[in-house]
Amino acid sequence: MRPKRSVVITMNIVAFLVVLLILSPLLMLILNSFRETTDIYQNPLKLPEKFYLGNYAKIFHETSFGRNFANSMTVTLVTVLLCIIITTLAGYAMSRFNFKGKNLLILWLLASQAFPGILMIIGLFSLLNRYSLQNNPLGLIILYTTFTIPFCSWLLKGYFDEIPKALEEAAMIDGCNRFQAMRKIIVPMAVPGIVAVGTFAFLLSWNEFFFALVIMRENANYTLPVFLSRFVGTGGAVEWGTLSAGALITALPPILLFLLSQKYLIGGLTRGAIK
Repeated sequence: MRPKRSVVITMNIVAFLVVLLILSPLLMLILNSFRETTDIYQNPLKLPEKFYLGNYAKIFHETSFGRNFANSMTVTLVTVLLCIIITTLAGYAMSRFNFKGKNLLILWLLASQAFPGILMIIGLFSLLNRYSLQNNPLGLIILYTTFTIPFCSWLLKGYFDEIPKALEEAAMIDGCNRFQAMRKIIVPMAVPGIVAVGTFAFLLSWNEFFFALVIMRENANYTLPVFLSRFVGTGGAVEWGTLSAGALITALPPILLFLLSQKYLIGGLTRGAIK
């Protein structure tokens, strides 16, 4: 039975309003990035009368934005690469092999997500300082990789469980060893799950603020979230125009990532998480 036309129209209107509400912060960010800070303070919701490009000029020519952008991109891409390699192997091992303590390991992977990261900051800071990784991008890469491993390993384990073992057994009968069967048969079929894992690792690394603030001590080593916090001055004064321009550029990589990988994300997350 088809719904009434009035019901369809009402649902479309409600959906449009919900989408508009969700996108309104991004729209305001775009508009304010082309306005001067004094103009924004006078009327934050006003449309720009003219497009002011001074905020972008200041970001690129008067700050270390380019260096901080490169820091974030390097830390994020290396973290994503390490996360995909480690969790693919870990998820495959937990899915295909039976070993002592397997159920306990899976339980611990899930339980570790219940602890706030802030509880570990003192121990992690001392450990990184001991090995000269404090104020070092490598320290952040190690931290972010360890943060992503538990959830991503569990997610891929569930995804590999959905792939029939008979496929790789047939490949091994044809002459492949187990690693070749995994690389040529299982991994291509698990691309949606791997994309979901990579997206999770990307967002965690790209947006993380607290550990980057504590570990990095020099402006040249800051990642973008910490760099953007520098536009909040004493007394709560905020350079809204420059901050909006920097935040908009910072938001572009995650947006592009979602646009390019959206067809894989839903299947990768649901199929791996629901068995």
